[in-house]
Amino acid sequence: MSKIFEKNISSLVKIDPQLATKLLSIPTHKNFEVVQQGDDTINLNIIDMKNNYPVYEQDFLSYLQTQQEEFKKYSRFPILFFYGIGNGIFTKLLFANPSHQNIFVYEPNIEILYIALHIVDFSQEIETKRIHFIDPKEYTFAKAMKIFENPDIQVYSKLYQLHIHSPYYNKFFTDDILRINQINLRAIKQAINNLGNDVKDTLIGIEHHVKNTPEMIKNIQFRKLAQINKQMSNTAIIISTGPSLAKQLPLLKKVKDYATLIAVDASMPILEKHGIKPDFVVSLERVPATGKFFKTTSKEFQKDIVMVHASLQHREVLDNSHGKKCLVMRPFYFTKSLGLNPYGFLGIGMSAANMAYELAYVLKHKNIVLIGQDLAYGIDGKSHASGHVYGEDEVKFKETDEYVTAYGGEGTIRTTQVWNMFRNFFERDIELTKKEGVITINATEGGARIEGAIEKPFKNVVEEILKNSKKKKPVKVVYPNEEEVNKYLLKAHKKYKEILDYGEKLQKRIERLFLKVAKECEKLEKLNEKKELEKINFDKLLKLSNEIDKIKTKIETKKFFSMYGEVVQSELVHQEMELAKIQVQNSATEIEKKAKLIDWIMKHKYWLFSLAGSINAERIAISRAIDPLEEELKSRNLPFTPVNKVQ
Repeated sequence: MSKIFEKNISSLVKIDPQLATKLLSIPTHKNFEVVQQGDDTINLNIIDMKNNYPVYEQDFLSYLQTQQEEFKKYSRFPILFFYGIGNGIFTKLLFANPSHQNIFVYEPNIEILYIALHIVDFSQEIETKRIHFIDPKEYTFAKAMKIFENPDIQVYSKLYQLHIHSPYYNKFFTDDILRINQINLRAIKQAINNLGNDVKDTLIGIEHHVKNTPEMIKNIQFRKLAQINKQMSNTAIIISTGPSLAKQLPLLKKVKDYATLIAVDASMPILEKHGIKPDFVVSLERVPATGKFFKTTSKEFQKDIVMVHASLQHREVLDNSHGKKCLVMRPFYFTKSLGLNPYGFLGIGMSAANMAYELAYVLKHKNIVLIGQDLAYGIDGKSHASGHVYGEDEVKFKETDEYVTAYGGEGTIRTTQVWNMFRNFFERDIELTKKEGVITINATEGGARIEGAIEKPFKNVVEEILKNSKKKKPVKVVYPNEEEVNKYLLKAHKKYKEILDYGEKLQKRIERLFLKVAKECEKLEKLNEKKELEKINFDKLLKLSNEIDKIKTKIETKKFFSMYGEVVQSELVHQEMELAKIQVQNSATEIEKKAKLIDWIMKHKYWLFSLAGSINAERIAISRAIDPLEEELKSRNLPFTPVNKVQ
């Protein structure tokens, strides 16, 4: 083993032991030959013996000269993606530029990577996670999501481009390049959608959560619920309201005593009509319309069901929910900062069905079965099951609808952008749970294919469950005692007050800087109109840029993000992506540097305005919603300092 290869493997073992093991299992590069062209020792080409084709069509030095010239325009890009590594030398040289913080390399042939790691020492880049080697054969949507959900990478996602290392890869791996690119584009779209593009929705969620805090604290703690109900049965069946649900209800009735039934809220009225009572109902949406699913289901039917509600739901939902309530927080920065951990977190995904899947996993079911999870229109164009509260054709065809692989793998089926996002979350979660031995079965028998799930007729699934003939355990619930309730009510109020006070101070600082920047921008506009740009005070602009950097440093802290992350993210993420385009612009000449500085300052005028406005909006939402909590504290004679209302 060469010293260079040994160093690389030693580093890989710490970061990616699976890849290190693969590389160590290769005795030699039998399908490739390394040749030196000319006298220069780095002029190394790699010949594909099977296809009789070189990785570099002329010689490596000619390739290197062309690439270095080409990549000058990417010199300020923090993130780069490559398909192929070749001999590794060009990739290594890129790291001489400190701007390149992360380089992702998809190498389709393990032997070529084996060769590159014998030629070039990447040990430092591997250990500092500046370089990431990826086997395209094992690359999935879930792995792509892990990359593009990283905030440090996400902000540059509009600059994404998959660079092809050399024509060799284009010639032999075109289909794979397209597949990788499609996975990444899909992940980028999903990651951006996850952040939200409407700050109003985020604020509504925060306001509802604060308003619902007393009810959450007085009811079932999710962590305890999950702990005492682990492994109620081997199998959980998640019941959704896709068009295929109706045909599966007779079979579901047979197995209701043997499998844990987790229903989405919309399926509850349908289940009541067929005499099938679920163990759990999950409800996620923050809109009042969701309350209709509970209104149209009798109190008697709801009585013994554990209702797992997201804590940000509308009062219309909670007031019509008559089961055993458990309000669980969605795992957002804001809710995680509150210190109310016993009440738990659920709802990473975007739909009630995604939330139901998470619940099934948390309750340690070995098998999770999906029914009614069409995530597509039916053949007849229907969007929902017969008996759905809002009608079978609640969702109508739109021009933005997409076509995806159909259940069974043959042909395509029409879906919406929203349903497709739900499917994305399923695919990500299924891959993660599979690593822990969870088997996911899609027994929907219609709709869209969900990659990673085993497709099996529901009839077969029911037969397998009944063979076991072991009845499930009843759901147990425990409510917190008064001492616990008092403790967490006070803790929540103290935290809300801290968030309000911290936000007020920071908001004032941002507003002061905004006024300075706005004034300077006005001067720049006037000088531009008069064509007197030579009078621009660039020293002043540079000082303003440094002040902006200090604010950016402040809002990148864990403390700020835990309190205001969601609202700021919703409002600023798209602006940050546009600012990233300015950041990566080359500015070799003095004129280019000055033009870039002007653009940077001008763009941050609205950025600062949005930032201050977002903080203020969250402060208003909290102060407006805190009355029920303060009234609860008063009724219990608990000591607290009332918050000041924010205007």
